[in-house]
Amino acid sequence: MRMRSDVLVINKRNALLVSVSFSIALLLVRIIQTGSQQYAFLLWNLFLAWVPFLISSLMTAYTAASWRLPLWIPAVALWITYLPNAPYILTDLVHLPEGGAPVWFDLILILSFAWSGLIMGFQSIRQMQDIVLARFPRWPVQLYVFPVMMLCGWGIYIGRFLRWNSWDLVVRPGPLLQQTSRMVLHPIEHLQPWSFSVIMGLFLYLLYSIKFNR
Repeated sequence: MRMRSDVLVINKRNALLVSVSFSIALLLVRIIQTGSQQYAFLLWNLFLAWVPFLISSLMTAYTAASWRLPLWIPAVALWITYLPNAPYILTDLVHLPEGGAPVWFDLILILSFAWSGLIMGFQSIRQMQDIVLARFPRWPVQLYVFPVMMLCGWGIYIGRFLRWNSWDLVVRPGPLLQQTSRMVLHPIEHLQPWSFSVIMGLFLYLLYSIKFNR
């Protein structure tokens, strides 16, 4: 049984690698055929989607050996800051159609990057979920997963519509916190942002629950 479990993990990693490679190959084909790099930003977005997956993978390996709460707290804060970048790629569909290639090709191109980002994000959430449940086995899973998805929905809104980046929380925290705090303090005046955030969060929660949730 242990060998079968290990094989399953390796296959999942290979599938993710194939998915990312497929996305990059489509982008290279588009660049070669059109001579345009207008969708090259998808590579950067995919890298940002990989960051939380890297953090959770390192935390999984680290906490398997020992538990150090002072290091764990900033790691979780960094993880939740970058996590919305994983599902964010879904919103890159707003760039259709921009021309230069058939719309159907660009649609598949963006969806392939979005799929790779989602898989990395969901696997990262599952890793963090397992870490939390190992420490607090009696907690309901939804007590962890649902708020995370809501924060992702909010983070996507902040990135797509307010045009803030994850690192702005460090390099420009004042303006970012000032703008987002108005949403929190005056929710009635910001019904559209909260509507988007909640609906996107629910959508991600449903997607995650189909395959990754326990």
